[in-house]
Amino acid sequence: MDLIESNHATYRQQLCRIVRTIPFGIICISDEGMSVSIINTKGVSLLGFKDSAPEDHIDSHYSLMFENAPDLKNKFEVMVLPTNKKSFDLQGIQIGESLLNIKCRTMLHGMLIVLEDITDHTALKHEATYDSLTQLVKRQFFLDKLDLAFDKSVKRNVVGALLFIDVDRFKPVNDTAGHSSGDQLLKRIATILQNRVRSRDTAARLGGDEFAVLLEDCSPKIAQGIAEKMRKDVESMFISYEGKVFNITISIGIAPINDTYKNTKMLINAADTACQYSKNGGRNRVHLIDEEEGEVEARLVEVGWLAEINKALSNDGFFLQSQKIMPLDLSVHDEHYEILIRLKHSNGSTVMPNAFLPGAERYDLMPSIDRWVLLEVFRNIRKNQRFSINLSGQTLSDLELPSFILGLQNRFGVLSEQIVFEITETAAIQNIGKTSALIDVLRSKGFSFSLDDFGTGLSSFSYLKNMNVDYVKIDGAFVRDVANDNVSYVIVKSINEIVHSMGLKTVAEYVESNEILDKLNEIG
Repeated sequence: MDLIESNHATYRQQLCRIVRTIPFGIICISDEGMSVSIINTKGVSLLGFKDSAPEDHIDSHYSLMFENAPDLKNKFEVMVLPTNKKSFDLQGIQIGESLLNIKCRTMLHGMLIVLEDITDHTALKHEATYDSLTQLVKRQFFLDKLDLAFDKSVKRNVVGALLFIDVDRFKPVNDTAGHSSGDQLLKRIATILQNRVRSRDTAARLGGDEFAVLLEDCSPKIAQGIAEKMRKDVESMFISYEGKVFNITISIGIAPINDTYKNTKMLINAADTACQYSKNGGRNRVHLIDEEEGEVEARLVEVGWLAEINKALSNDGFFLQSQKIMPLDLSVHDEHYEILIRLKHSNGSTVMPNAFLPGAERYDLMPSIDRWVLLEVFRNIRKNQRFSINLSGQTLSDLELPSFILGLQNRFGVLSEQIVFEITETAAIQNIGKTSALIDVLRSKGFSFSLDDFGTGLSSFSYLKNMNVDYVKIDGAFVRDVANDNVSYVIVKSINEIVHSMGLKTVAEYVESNEILDKLNEIG
């Protein structure tokens, strides 16, 4: 009998050595006494016994072995004891610091238990799913959920809503207060979004300062209400840095999830378009996409121009035309032209700027287009010619623009007095500080400036008083009616007198008839 027991113990020791290197936890529970017959090092560790070896647990009762794993102990007692001996699986069981998947299988004389450590796998899955800064879901996980919600909407006629959210003027906070303050701001906004969504909804950080929210089983009206609460919560926030206070706002676009859209790509375009309408409408607002007004279609037209613009920039697909600026004093011989850009479409037609410039502005391509125009003008200008060149609002914020222009001047030998830069009143007042700095730098080098579309702003004269320009172009909306509308006549006359009193010159747009010309001569 002693020999048999000795052989049996030796046999078990050999089996323990065999399973020792297996990367899973292995435990065999014998039918006799429901005690441990075989266990490996990994099994001991995963069951929460950090300071013992496998041989310390041989012949231990299962209840002692599972004392750190109550879920496993309870399941074992229900499924295996007293005579059930049924297999079972447990998913995601926490034992100590480890997360385990557990399999229990029937053997001839007992039960085999396999412990799989999924802690690292779960951590990696969490990292792949959730944004590390805000703990909102990432873009890809969100898009996958959106696909499911869209399919449900189409198949079951269940409405929902997609929200796109942009933080307004986030860059100044990041640049001034630093990235740590910017990160704290994004975390606070993420918390607001999470607090306002319902349990069945999903909030995501798409990247940078862009967020999205999927509202399932939600009407457009309710979605607007939720979005408005988000907007107000963020509006009440502020960031303080070295005595400076930044008021924070968000722009939100909403697209209903319904059968209007053929796929999620079109739905995303609609929500993004709605968000752009919010931003273009003054920011800090909520906009529900208006499908009847064709807002999505208008946006798709802009997107369609993107490839044409990039192609034109790469292959000289633009060309320039000029319009003469005529002095009313015929004794003055001034070869002064305004430069106008056109695009050669791939189908051979000529495209006017009002068709492609909105798309160029939307996708921040105006600085590249303006630089192309500057290069062409400086390269081709002749002596005794003077050209007026339009600069977009985006280009006015380009800190490298003065050095680029001065580089062209040195390269082509162009005189400063041959160039007049035109900036619109609207673009100028959007960033009056940068605009004034740009004007001062280039005027100190002898270049001139013209304020375009003057009269369209609410505070035109106030800005004019503080803006160092040489010419003022009176908006054509007033000029075209001077011959038959007394109010327009008085407006043009008053602008002309005030501008002249400041020592500046005026240019009138849209002089399209002799009657208008006569009135302008009258005004002087």
